[in-house]
Amino acid sequence: MNKQKWIEYALQEGFSDFEIYQSLSSEKKVTWYEGQMDTFVTSRVLGTALRGTYQSQMVNLATEDTSDDQMERLIRQMKEQSAVISTEETAAIAAPAECEETVSKKAWVRPGNELIKKTLAELEEKIAKADPRIIQVIHLSWNEEDSSREITNSKGMRIFEETHVQLLQAGAAAASGNEVKNDYRAEVIEDLSAFDTDAFAKKLAEDVVSKLDAVQLESGTYPVIFEKGAMTSLFAAFVDLFSGDLIGKGISPLRDSLNTKIFSDLITVVDDPRNTDAVMLANYDDEGTPTYRKVLVDEGVFKTILHSSRSAARMNMTSTGNGYKGSYTSPVDVSPFNCYIVPGEKSLDELCADMKDGYVITDLAGLHAGIDFVTTNFSLQCSGYWVRDGKRDYSVSLVTVAANFLEMMKQVTAVGSDLDWKYHSIVTPSIAFKGCAISGK
Repeated sequence: MNKQKWIEYALQEGFSDFEIYQSLSSEKKVTWYEGQMDTFVTSRVLGTALRGTYQSQMVNLATEDTSDDQMERLIRQMKEQSAVISTEETAAIAAPAECEETVSKKAWVRPGNELIKKTLAELEEKIAKADPRIIQVIHLSWNEEDSSREITNSKGMRIFEETHVQLLQAGAAAASGNEVKNDYRAEVIEDLSAFDTDAFAKKLAEDVVSKLDAVQLESGTYPVIFEKGAMTSLFAAFVDLFSGDLIGKGISPLRDSLNTKIFSDLITVVDDPRNTDAVMLANYDDEGTPTYRKVLVDEGVFKTILHSSRSAARMNMTSTGNGYKGSYTSPVDVSPFNCYIVPGEKSLDELCADMKDGYVITDLAGLHAGIDFVTTNFSLQCSGYWVRDGKRDYSVSLVTVAANFLEMMKQVTAVGSDLDWKYHSIVTPSIAFKGCAISGK
């Protein structure tokens, strides 16, 4: 694809500005089952999104065919599309801005296929032998993914960023009598040759076995700790509260809450696409706007609204560098990137000791169906364990936790220190709350 040729032709055809966005994703995935390689799959997908302003309308078109002989047809199609667009709002195609780029501190070492097979074989055997109640290793895989994105536009922008991720995933099933439970564990691994298979197998076995012989709680209101995994899932479900698109449209409950207190003093929320502790970082969003660290909530006070260029224009503000695509075929939308709740100083064990008696939630189910974003009410099936006298006592399942997210976030008693990015771009530590309604027996 001769990008400069496409841009020049679009301008000749009446576009006031024009942009070419390309994403390239390459993946290698190895799965292992019962002592042998089950699948070995590689893929490579190059996608292109064209964007331009024609007769004051922003026009978008996605394609996988970027051969130059398609140029006239696709740009003509974009012109025709502009006639059916009725919105008066438009995103901006940006000029290049000065940006001192942050470099990832990840030191990826790509393993050979023999090392991958050897590690998966060892891990399968160690998981199976980690506890007599383990009845099957139900999943074992190694993933490597390379992704890049490039933005070229008529205003002189030339941006290129690429990332690499290596992820090992495993799942196991355990049984006690007629009861069977399963659990999964994933870990980002920079150097597979230094990976501790013993520790991984032990932790997965402990997690799945701990789910056995669980009981229901009596219905009531209890002190609750959302363990980091469950809390991350819940926070991610409500993180669009800070979206300038939803705030500008009056949908977000925080539409009139800027510079007011919305959470406990113990809660500070940061969005930092350049955070080098995270798996991936971004120096630019998908509109080419430089990214930067933003404090969304400062000790409970709502301080910053996330914006793309379009949502910012709607509210007479400037983009915060949070305009991202879900895929190359998607329009730019407002999204957080490396968004987290700032951790406290106490471990999960210390949070349990302070709580004395209460319920630790480790897993949530039904996040799509059990949440009302407009009111922030939620009712979700959950599992975890009961804490008695500050120590873990017995496993709990088949109960439901219900609360209002905004009200609950004002009732925080402590924030844990166990922030763990793993493969997430939205993450929280464990958080203790005064109480939540639990429906059980």
